[in-house]
Amino acid sequence: MRGHVQIRRAECLARYAQEKASRRNVSVAAIASSDDVVRVAAVGDIVKIHFLCKGEDGGILESSYEVGEPLSFEVGAGDMMGNKLFQGFDEAVRGLAVGQKTELEASGGEWKKELLFSVTTDHPEVLRLQGRYKNQGGLKRGLIVELSNNAMAMVIDVNDQEVKIDANNMLAGKVLTFELEVISIENSTQ
Repeated sequence: MRGHVQIRRAECLARYAQEKASRRNVSVAAIASSDDVVRVAAVGDIVKIHFLCKGEDGGILESSYEVGEPLSFEVGAGDMMGNKLFQGFDEAVRGLAVGQKTELEASGGEWKKELLFSVTTDHPEVLRLQGRYKNQGGLKRGLIVELSNNAMAMVIDVNDQEVKIDANNMLAGKVLTFELEVISIENSTQ
C-alpha cells in the first residue's frame, strides 16, 4: 500500500508541475519517476541556474554556459533587492524543478529624446571628461563615459564645437530575452 501512495503522490506532483509549467510557458524535463518526489524551488532555497541572454535579433549576448559557471542565489532575495532583472530571475524560478526551463523578457525602458545633450567643447563637464578619458584616446563616438552625476552615457558624436551625449539607459528601447534553466536546488545553510 505504501508504494501505491508514493506513486500517487509522484503522479500528483508531476501533474501539478506540468500544469504550472504550461501556465508559465515552461518546458518540463523528466518530472518524476514512481520513486521520486519532485522538489521545486521555493523561498529560502539556494538555486543554481544557467542563462542565455538574447537580443532582439535572437543573437546571444551573454551566456553562463560559455563561462561554465551557473548563477547561484537564494530564492526570495529578489524581494529585497532594487534590481528588477534580478527580481525577475527570482520570481521566474519559483516553482521550477531541476531541469526545467523558462523564459522572461526585460526591457531597458523607454528611450527619451530629452536625455540627448549637445554640449560645447569648452563646457566644464566636457573638459572634465576629456581629461578623464585622455588615456583612452579622448572623447570619441561610441565611448561610454561616467558623468559627474554618476550616470553613464554614450558619446554619439564629437566635432570641434560640441560633443553629443546620449544619457539614456544603454538598453533603452530594446527588449532582451532570458532563457533560464534550473541546475540545482539546495536548502539554505541558515
